[in-house]
Amino acid sequence: MSTSNSAPENSIASEQTTRITGPHIEPPTVANATTYWRCEACERESIREQDLHREGFHAEDCEVADRC
Repeated sequence: MSTSNSAPENSIASEQTTRITGPHIEPPTVANATTYWRCEACERESIREQDLHREGFHAEDCEVADRC
């Protein structure tokens, strides 16, 4: 058993340098705090994860959009 916290070399995570991350939790000091998802490539965010899986959601030059 490995004790490393890094992704295995043959995993999908190791192939993607930019990706969709989340859920992120806003700090409790934010009024109406919620969770959200972020595209690390174009830095767009949404409270609905499925938005980030639509090509039209991302910026025009976003490399993650090509994988939608």
